[in-house]
Amino acid sequence: MISNISTPAVPSASELLEFDTLGENHFRARHNLDNLAGMTFGGQALGQALAAATRTVADWHCHSLSGLFIRRGIINEPIDYRVERLSDSRKFATRRVSAEQRGRTIFEMLCSFHEGEEGVRHEFTDMGNPPPPESLQNLQAFSEANRHRLPGVVVDILAKPYLFELRLLEPDLYFDNPTEAKRDFWFRTPSAQGIKDERSHHALLALMSDYWLPGTVAVPHGREIGMRLLASLNHTLRIHAPVKVDEWLLYRTDSHWANNGRGLVEGKIFTQAGQLVASVSQEAVLR
Repeated sequence: MISNISTPAVPSASELLEFDTLGENHFRARHNLDNLAGMTFGGQALGQALAAATRTVADWHCHSLSGLFIRRGIINEPIDYRVERLSDSRKFATRRVSAEQRGRTIFEMLCSFHEGEEGVRHEFTDMGNPPPPESLQNLQAFSEANRHRLPGVVVDILAKPYLFELRLLEPDLYFDNPTEAKRDFWFRTPSAQGIKDERSHHALLALMSDYWLPGTVAVPHGREIGMRLLASLNHTLRIHAPVKVDEWLLYRTDSHWANNGRGLVEGKIFTQAGQLVASVSQEAVLR
């Protein structure tokens, strides 16, 4: 019998990476993160699964992960992460992680770690010239300023404090129906400021990378569609460089295709200095 989990309203970044070790490759998360709709936030499984896998690898950094969301997470019950050591070679290590609740798998992930080595270098992408985050409204100020044209339930959700801080580059697009599916924003996790370990910041980056991402699919179709049913199906993250998630990161997201009840969204994550630190791809269900 699995006991209920005791979770603060908004756990800190470090709390979300806390586990009880139940076996050599078996870890139980101590905290859950609400998605503000009574279920666990999907990115929680991404971040915690990576953190659990990292505990089984010496000092190498994760460079890629691919996750499959299978069932919704129950907010008041702990999630168990079981890590399978698929390979340990001279330069790479591969892990499979299963997240379980009530004896059922809710999430599966494959991830790869690399020791790092010298090689060719290029970066053919540009973050553009976005306005600085300090010049933009946070979600709480945005919801209050637009209370007159937002549904009450949306105002209530956006006004709540949350683990992440987000600032939209073009907030008026939230109310428009543009011809392209694009949405760009700055975001960060302020409570990660005291975390020194680079690999913990990568786990938190995985957790963050699901935030507001699937909603990009709904951008040209109206907010009402996104409010009915929008959920992540799968998620791929490639990590290119060390990152500090307590500092502002620019997330540029776009969706080139949607059909058959699904949509594909892709994203690039940059530092304020313009360095590309991660690339993301996700398929979401949109009904």
